Amino acid sequence: MKTTDLLPPAVRGAFGGQLEALPRFCFYEPSAAGRLAAALGGETDSRHALLFFDARTRPLAGEPCMDALRSAGWEFSACLIADGEDGTSPVCDDRTFRGLQGRLEPAGVYVAAGSGVVNDLTKWLAAEAGRPYAVLATAASMNGYTAANVAPAIEGVKSLFRARGPRLVAADPGVIAGAPAALTAAGLGDVIAKPVSTADWLMNHVLFGESFSEPIAGIANAVEPLYLDNPEGVARRDPAAIEGLYRALILSGCAMTLQGSSLPASGGEHLVSHTLDMKAHVDRRPHDLHGRQVGVATIFAAALYRRILAVEAPAFRAAFPEFDAAWWGGLAGAVRREHDKAAVRAAAAAAALSRPGQWDAVRTRLAPVLRDPAAIKDCLRRAGAAHRPEDIGISMQAFCAAVRHAVSIRERFTSLSLGLVTGVLPGAIEDIAEEWLG
Repeated sequence: MKTTDLLPPAVRGAFGGQLEALPRFCFYEPSAAGRLAAALGGETDSRHALLFFDARTRPLAGEPCMDALRSAGWEFSACLIADGEDGTSPVCDDRTFRGLQGRLEPAGVYVAAGSGVVNDLTKWLAAEAGRPYAVLATAASMNGYTAANVAPAIEGVKSLFRARGPRLVAADPGVIAGAPAALTAAGLGDVIAKPVSTADWLMNHVLFGESFSEPIAGIANAVEPLYLDNPEGVARRDPAAIEGLYRALILSGCAMTLQGSSLPASGGEHLVSHTLDMKAHVDRRPHDLHGRQVGVATIFAAALYRRILAVEAPAFRAAFPEFDAAWWGGLAGAVRREHDKAAVRAAAAAAALSRPGQWDAVRTRLAPVLRDPAAIKDCLRRAGAAHRPEDIGISMQAFCAAVRHAVSIRERFTSLSLGLVTGVLPGAIEDIAEEWLG
């Protein structure tokens, strides 16, 4: 299917000139590997491909892709993305990137056979090499398949890199439905953040003039009921629920590509997840999947917004928390630069919100797009997804600490920043967490 056929008519009409940035085709069928290999020739004059996978995705997608490429007359080089020295799954960071880049053969097109890390590393490598890439997906686990963004860790700090989206996306429904439950739950956590990230995006539009698109904000509305109204279907791997979730993730990635940033799908809840990753790096311990962490943080952010918007007349303040170098350990230098930029942004927001009528305008615009935190938590719980800090392997105290420090990692103004500017945070962090995440 052409990717444009998945888009709502309003998006096709508003973004006609930018649709070329999206994948040409999205195949969702048992013969996905064959369809991808057959369509790949339209992306390059070369007949040599670089195929990337890890130890887990090799049997699910790597080997079917190799068979399909051979049948279609392609030459290819297979690149195994190695596990960490301690046997953990690969990560998307500058060290892994450099290690792969240093041993690549020339090729006309790159192919990712996998999900999050495999897809992001392939996207990043292809962008640096100036080559098109395609992906054979293995799980409905994240919205990065069709996004032009990569979110690698650079010197341990979660960053955002603008690359190019894939030209082709393919997936076997049986592989997607058969993915580990934790991966599918991570996809639900990633996509259920949309109301909160949309509120953050809209707030930046009202306060700072960031471009905002109603069609993009509602890009996945039509498919949301397939999984939001049937979370048990996600848990039992019902084909319709899984396809709805997968399609929502594909559309979410398209939204970011068309908008030119991660604003349509990533707000303060994602910053909490990134902070948990970074703190785990500092402490040299594992962390949970990104989307599972995002789901827990989305409940918190939705509850935070509810509390903030209930304040009739906040005393807006430009004060920003002091930077805690000890908490950040070896990442302190890099994070401090982002912290200082975030402080400047918060001061500008405080000034903007202090203008007559601005607070009422913000409350009026944001309230309709937000979702009840109880409904978010209930959906995640019924789907078997993470909805408490203990579900992602951390204490309530550690989660609250991540919320407290998440405003430091990126300049973007989010629900967390608004909490500081209105005076709701940091004082209410523990209260909100205990009420909604206990």
